[in-house]
Amino acid sequence: MAKNIKLPFILIFCSACFVFVFATFNQQHSINDSLEYQSAAKNLIKNNSLYAGETSETLDYRLFSKRTAGFPFYLIFQYISPWVVGLASVFLLLLNYFFGLHLVNSLTKNRKTSRVYSWLYLLHVPLLLHTSFMMADLLLTTVVCLAVFVYYQVPVLRSKKIKILSALWCLGLLIKPVLLPSIVASPVLFLYLKYKHQRFFSTTLFPVVVVLLFSYFNKTQTGVFEYSSISTINLGQYNSKLLISEKFGYDSAQSYAQRKEFKTPRNRKAYIRYSTELKSLALETISSNLLSYTKIHVLGSVKMFLDPGRFELYTFLGIKPGAFSLTEMIYAKDWKKLKTFMFSNLGVLFVFVGLFLIAVFKLISFVFSFHEIKKHGFVVLIFLYFLAIVGPVGAARFLLPVSVFYLVFCSVGWTKFLNFFQKGSES
Repeated sequence: MAKNIKLPFILIFCSACFVFVFATFNQQHSINDSLEYQSAAKNLIKNNSLYAGETSETLDYRLFSKRTAGFPFYLIFQYISPWVVGLASVFLLLLNYFFGLHLVNSLTKNRKTSRVYSWLYLLHVPLLLHTSFMMADLLLTTVVCLAVFVYYQVPVLRSKKIKILSALWCLGLLIKPVLLPSIVASPVLFLYLKYKHQRFFSTTLFPVVVVLLFSYFNKTQTGVFEYSSISTINLGQYNSKLLISEKFGYDSAQSYAQRKEFKTPRNRKAYIRYSTELKSLALETISSNLLSYTKIHVLGSVKMFLDPGRFELYTFLGIKPGAFSLTEMIYAKDWKKLKTFMFSNLGVLFVFVGLFLIAVFKLISFVFSFHEIKKHGFVVLIFLYFLAIVGPVGAARFLLPVSVFYLVFCSVGWTKFLNFFQKGSES
């Protein structure tokens, strides 16, 4: 291994091992997403169902379609064991590091860049701490990294490369519904390739087939033809609720979430009504306040880059904001509650501020890489997709699927910045 990356790589490996051991022996965090994925995996084995809850308790019909099959199957393959999943996550973390390093070396021969990338990777806390969570984000990150690697590096025939990329697209859809809006590009790509190469590449339509089949399966379970209930949940609980918080205040957002449209559906008929009415309410709320919503959506995209990993850090340490939503406090400008929570643990606050400054540094470095990144259209499209889809929440974990390439171009930008001033001082 090159000397310039040996130390940071050793630190990355040791940090990942520390997180794994700490998380294994200090089970302080209980993440709702993780519990739902584990329940879906167990119900697949016991009940041939993707129900993401305990079947012995009162049913919540949203949980029949909330989690897609990809990650629960992954957990089954890992025996749903925290030890095995943790070790696999450490492997994915290191694999993604080498995907990024390979891209760095293909972009520049400057050794400083690979060194900067390695240190930035070490300091990217959301990636590191996700090795301790049973969540799908790190696996999706690996799929995205692999897709970029195949697109730029794997020397195969065009038709075979298209098949591989289509398969990875389908896999990504099954892992997380965040890729659902991307299927509109599937028929467009199919027609474009037919026009350009005068032949059909039918595999580009497979993502649409996956969505249709999975949506039909969900309809047999809940009566609603949809790929995942999380789209409706997010539309109500995050997109429209955060809009209310920004426009009318924190208390108004809490009252909004108490409306009958948000009532948990306990049977098939109630779920059909829930899906229709909540979508209607949320879309009406957003459309009648479109300017305000556009503002918080854009702010969410910016926040995604500046968030140092608050969710990951606080969850890993077992610190919870109680009944409060920190994002809602920010949009509602409820600085008093926000200050009370943030200053409740000064040690963690200092770490948070330090990581925030590193996040600012990364964003500035990324800006200096624009000249280089615009040469790589495939990466640009992926970046723009996640930038547009993130919504007003804007947490660091939503950047995770493209975080490796973000760090790659941050390192390229910072090297360019240093070289510019070095040349200036020499002249």
